Amino acid sequence: MRRALVTGMVLLATLGAATPAPPPKTVAPIAITIDGTTLPLDPPPRFEKYELLVPVRRIIQALGLDFEKSGKKISTQVGSKTVVLVVGSRRAYVDDQPFQLDMPPVEIKDVLYAPLRFFADVLGAQAYFDAKARIVHIDSSTIGQTGDGKIVRGKHIEYDGIVTAVDIDSDPPTITVSYGPSVRTIEVGTNALIDLHDVNTDVYTPGELGNVRPGDFARIGMDRSGQASHITDAFGSRSGLVAAVTGSDLVLDDGQVIEPSRGTMIELNAATATLADIHVGDRATVRYNIETNEVREILASRASSAPSSANGIASIDSVTLDATRPLRANQSVTFTLRGTSDAVVTFDIGSYVSGLVSSQTSPGVYTTVFHIPNDANFADVPVIGRLTVRGGPSVTQASTQTLSAASAPPGIADVAPAAGATIDSAAPAIYVTFATDAVDVDPSSIRLEVNGRDVTPESLRSARYIEYLPRVSYPDGKVRVSVHVADLAGNVSEKSWSFTIKTR
Repeated sequence: MRRALVTGMVLLATLGAATPAPPPKTVAPIAITIDGTTLPLDPPPRFEKYELLVPVRRIIQALGLDFEKSGKKISTQVGSKTVVLVVGSRRAYVDDQPFQLDMPPVEIKDVLYAPLRFFADVLGAQAYFDAKARIVHIDSSTIGQTGDGKIVRGKHIEYDGIVTAVDIDSDPPTITVSYGPSVRTIEVGTNALIDLHDVNTDVYTPGELGNVRPGDFARIGMDRSGQASHITDAFGSRSGLVAAVTGSDLVLDDGQVIEPSRGTMIELNAATATLADIHVGDRATVRYNIETNEVREILASRASSAPSSANGIASIDSVTLDATRPLRANQSVTFTLRGTSDAVVTFDIGSYVSGLVSSQTSPGVYTTVFHIPNDANFADVPVIGRLTVRGGPSVTQASTQTLSAASAPPGIADVAPAAGATIDSAAPAIYVTFATDAVDVDPSSIRLEVNGRDVTPESLRSARYIEYLPRVSYPDGKVRVSVHVADLAGNVSEKSWSFTIKTR
């Protein structure tokens, strides 16, 4: 995400050293995908004199860039640079700098084609040609980068950077991002859309500006008034039980080693802590920066069963909650604390939510109802009650029962055979893998269909994957697959794709 553009707009990966052979006329047309979306096949890429040519206008416009043609000259604006291509000439230009092409652009049946390397060497996009699947893959994420985090696509401007500050109290609120030595503070519009992207599960969830944290990586889209209209906040996260703790790191039960830095925030049951305070068996959620892999925060929680008191003045007998399973967004849970009467009582949910005010419903009994927000993702977190007698000390106690919540559906991490692939096996293994942050997949919810037939009973499934090994061979042609999965909180994900079998 922080790669600078070499010459202008898009960095497409080169085709490799080997020169591809012209395809037989009987094979399927070559497809084009841009950011995972397949373009219409008319017109498709083609081979000409052993060179793969792609339609210029279709790709440039699909990338959100202007396409201007005057005679034999084609031009487009990429950020502050002008890119020029001339029909019949092997020389392209970025501003006044020439670039040599492998083959001159040609017009075939009124369609302008150029070598794929034009996009690689001149425009700078990320892409590759999958010869086996016959698909040209293009990634537009770096279009128009200027090297300081600013991205210009036609009239649309975006900024990339690591979040250094979020001010939700200013009018209007602001977000500050840094990209190398460049630092920008950007006003956030009233109706700005906030997307939270957990790269660990590759799931996007709607959020609020307050959910954006320093250390995350943000892409900010601007409106015409110069305010942020769309913010995508990207971060990585891991969650699990602590399996080991040393003086400099901790190990989760999946084997992941977590190494905090000097700037890592560490909390245990909503209180500031050090690595030495975390014990084996604690539940920990880690948030890290996707650009630097720096661990930004470690939120640990630990249940407790002992009643708490403070010099006999204030005491807590119990802290309980009525949730018996993981919850999803907009569901509610009731917390109850029993202790000294006529006190001030608040609740914390681990290190995630703090200061929930309660009311005394009967002498010594305090309750509050909490609604799961859209950005909640935590597992096995105790609820911490805090009781304060007026004029006296406070006392805290964690619940023995824990709370889990997930607002994001499970991520469908990988599928095989891949979407759009052409394979030569008549009975291929079909599998799907899943990724979650806090709440595991419910294996009983997984359903796999192949060509409209439910093959789940014949499959091997777990919280991490489902695999189907066909007992019969499929005929040549397209095979359609769909999968349905839910986590233990009831969040649902579905995905459909197809691949082609060609054995002769």
